[in-house]
Amino acid sequence: MLRRWKFAGRAAVAALVCGGCSRTYWRSQADRETYPIIQEHIVEPANSIGRTQVEPDPSSRLADPNNPDALPKPPDDPAAAGFMAFPDGMIGSKRWGENGYADAIERPDWESTLGLDEKGTLKLNQDKAVELALVNSRDYQTAVENVYLTALSLTLNRFEFATRWFAGTGTTYTHAGASSIPTESNTLAVTPSVGFNRNFAAGGQLLVDFANSFVWEFTGHSQTATGNIGVTFIQPLLRNFGRQVRLENLTQAERDTLYAVRNMARFRKQFWAGIAVTGGGGGSSYLNLLLTLQQVRNAKSNLRSQEENVRLYNEKFRGGRASVVEVDQVFQNLLSARKLVFSAEASYQSQLDAFKIQLGLPPRLPIEIDDSFLNTFVLTDPKIDTLHDQIETFQKARFAELDLLPSAATLKTHFATLHALAKQLPAAIDSADSDLEGWAADVAGPAKPDADPETVARSKQSISDDQKEMALIRKTAGEMPGKIDAARIAMTEAKKQDAYETMLKLTQDTLGVLDSAITIQSQSRINRIKLTDVSIPEDDALRFAKENRLDLKNLVGQVTDSWRNVTVAANALQSDLNVTSTANVATTPFGKNPFAYSAEASQFSVGVQFDGPLNRQAERNAYRASIITYQRSRRNFMALSDSIEQNVRNDLRQLALAKVSFEISKLQVVTNVRRLEATRLAALDQKNQSSTVTIDILQALQDLLNSKNDFVGNYVSYEQQRIQLFLDLEALQLDDRGFPCDLNLFRPDAAVPSREPIPAPATPASGIAPPKK
Repeated sequence: MLRRWKFAGRAAVAALVCGGCSRTYWRSQADRETYPIIQEHIVEPANSIGRTQVEPDPSSRLADPNNPDALPKPPDDPAAAGFMAFPDGMIGSKRWGENGYADAIERPDWESTLGLDEKGTLKLNQDKAVELALVNSRDYQTAVENVYLTALSLTLNRFEFATRWFAGTGTTYTHAGASSIPTESNTLAVTPSVGFNRNFAAGGQLLVDFANSFVWEFTGHSQTATGNIGVTFIQPLLRNFGRQVRLENLTQAERDTLYAVRNMARFRKQFWAGIAVTGGGGGSSYLNLLLTLQQVRNAKSNLRSQEENVRLYNEKFRGGRASVVEVDQVFQNLLSARKLVFSAEASYQSQLDAFKIQLGLPPRLPIEIDDSFLNTFVLTDPKIDTLHDQIETFQKARFAELDLLPSAATLKTHFATLHALAKQLPAAIDSADSDLEGWAADVAGPAKPDADPETVARSKQSISDDQKEMALIRKTAGEMPGKIDAARIAMTEAKKQDAYETMLKLTQDTLGVLDSAITIQSQSRINRIKLTDVSIPEDDALRFAKENRLDLKNLVGQVTDSWRNVTVAANALQSDLNVTSTANVATTPFGKNPFAYSAEASQFSVGVQFDGPLNRQAERNAYRASIITYQRSRRNFMALSDSIEQNVRNDLRQLALAKVSFEISKLQVVTNVRRLEATRLAALDQKNQSSTVTIDILQALQDLLNSKNDFVGNYVSYEQQRIQLFLDLEALQLDDRGFPCDLNLFRPDAAVPSREPIPAPATPASGIAPPKK
């Protein structure tokens, strides 16, 4: 007996001492339950969500190095701090700083994890941008947390049907009466209890409570010990009865977690596409940045051409071959070109700052973009451009000598310089010829199924014409050094004027040969730039989207959720009919053995509780609303299904339009390159006195700039539309890192998977069947 009392006493003391488990225990327990739940609901590869760890990577700007269970006090706003220290004039808690004080809200050393170079600059390419965004993006971190919180909520719904233990104790000291027996009483009562409750799937509830009571009377030196086992079971038979009703919250929580996982899986795809290609949601993207950077380059190239044009017209004006009006027009276009460069650079920097914020980085951080992708759009070998600039510089210098011819010796030196420049022509022609042969090899290969026969025929004809022209160019270039030498040898002091004019003509011919090679090279390179073909019939595309779109799958499930809720709401209209049973097994009152249970002191009862459905106004309204909600969910499914069809059809149309626009812009660039060179040669021709030459060359410069911007813009637009099609089809799949597994989907030779489409949700039969037991 004494040992039993000691055990009960120790249990009571333990219950008093143990104030609860630590914060770390409860946080870890939540993680142990929640993370497996997330994995359980990744039921197919398309649902893969990558990182599930709710804490950011230690290298992230978002990471908190402090103990999550003992967070130091962060810096506070001085004005707000006063109301925390003295709320309503009262002295606030002095314990807010017991875990220490943090110096900053943002960890100060996070930039050291970025791998900056010695100048403190972050070198960024497309993959690096995505990697940084996955680690530092606030939006991505929030999305990961949303999945965790949804799964965390499910743990509570599951716990509702677990065996839930409880234990506690109460200790009370009571003094009553005066200081003499029997009017005085000094008692100490300890009442420990332990038990559990359990909910059952059909609606039943079980409560079991084992309680002891120990009382010490110090005045009379007596003690008593009693025990009691209480059991209560309630089973509804109508309202709140059945698995359909009782499991509803758990069912919905399970399905909500699946929906959250799918939403995250789709978000990951949109996130990659937004950072790398499309810039969705009004934001920028790496590809948008490159497009803007190329526009900056095009503007700078245009500025250089305008500067050359100004120098040319200044020389022509000094030689009396250009009017003041023409010089003013050229200079005005130079100012406009400078403004355009400034505007393009400002736009690029603003876009770059916005992109940094998308990545989760501060705008102040210096970034150097890897622009190797733009090498595709370099239409002329830089060495040829250098040679072209050298010949133009030589030509402009000769124009400056128009009024005062140099000596014969100086002219011979100029002939030698021109001869050295002409000797470089074969290497430039070889470079252009190499690109032409590459284009010819591309066209000579098997034609793609969707290739336009007329376009292919025109390409073959253009290649044939260019090959013939290239032969003439090579022949002319080979003869040019000999002609220059012959003119140099034939020159005398008496024939300086003739020699000078011959030099200008040979310079113009040399430049013409190089311009022809540049035009052929530009045409060859631009025609070798290809789009990634997408070949998927509209019917197959729509079917594929209907089968795979994760948001549509979620909405199909949500239609069923609202349909299921009609049954649940209807159940609440029924009468309350509950069977109750209780058992109270107790010991003899005032005994000293808490385990000496007595039949005489115990009670057992069974009963039925009934409450008629006379007051069901709120339940009636909820039932009627549930039917309307179901019909709305059906309409939402139809709306999303139609929206998917609209988006996919529009994607296919926009892809076709972008492809046509791209091909047209190719021709426009080539045409404008030829046009610019023709107008430049016309401006350099001393015999050409046309008043429209100046306007022609200015217009050609502007048109070339516009066509270059359109060409790159159409290429980028096509790529963005292609990725958008993948998103709208749910065809884009990511690996565990968050990068695409395959970006060459739906090629002309690719097969489209064949699966049954998702059926539209059916309308339930009229009337609500009573819930099954």
